[in-house]
Amino acid sequence: MAKPIGKCIHCLKENVEITSDHMFPKAWYPDSTPDNLEKWQVPSCLECNQRYGKRETDLIGRIALTLDSKNPASKGLAERALRAINPAVARDESDAEAREARAKKVLGDMFKGEQLKGKDVVPGLGERWGRPIEQQIGIKIPEESFPAITEKIVRGIAYREDDAFIEAPQKIECYLAKEEGLDEVKEMLVSRGKEFTRAPGLLIRRAELDGGDLYEITFWDQFKTYATVTKHPQGKG
Repeated sequence: MAKPIGKCIHCLKENVEITSDHMFPKAWYPDSTPDNLEKWQVPSCLECNQRYGKRETDLIGRIALTLDSKNPASKGLAERALRAINPAVARDESDAEAREARAKKVLGDMFKGEQLKGKDVVPGLGERWGRPIEQQIGIKIPEESFPAITEKIVRGIAYREDDAFIEAPQKIECYLAKEEGLDEVKEMLVSRGKEFTRAPGLLIRRAELDGGDLYEITFWDQFKTYATVTKHPQGKG
């Protein structure tokens, strides 16, 4: 059966073979996710789908190790991340080698104790157990990962809600921010925003403003990313 031909939501190439890309990766849904929840999918070319898949797998393997395993919004994620780097549970020799390679990569990007001093910490993913610095452990998060995933979700919402692709001269800007000093932003998101809940702890809030759209994306009830999109309506190509 021939694959459908269409336009990729990410790279915006037209007349390419289209696959279904999960807006939130399946591996990002906690064990507390209802079985009947629709896992949103958007049109993507194979190249973009694979590129995001690799980034998402790497990112969840790192973030999950920092999440609160007792929080229902992230239930099972830390256990899955640890299992993914455990050669003892591999299906075969090739799988064991891949898990061992991932484990070495993760361990090589970890910091402990005094090594953490001076490191930028993702707002919401700092020390939450009150341990002294010498007992704390951190892991490096690739700088480009959060903006990339945030942009993917923003493009997905625009496609699902507006039947639109985000194209030039529209511009997506993504950023992490501390909760302090965001009162005006939060007021706009609450008063003029629309919520999209994908699973416990996975929440998107979008406010359509005169100058463009404002987004707040909450991951597992533990940290947020923000994005703005300049206003320039575009229909499906």
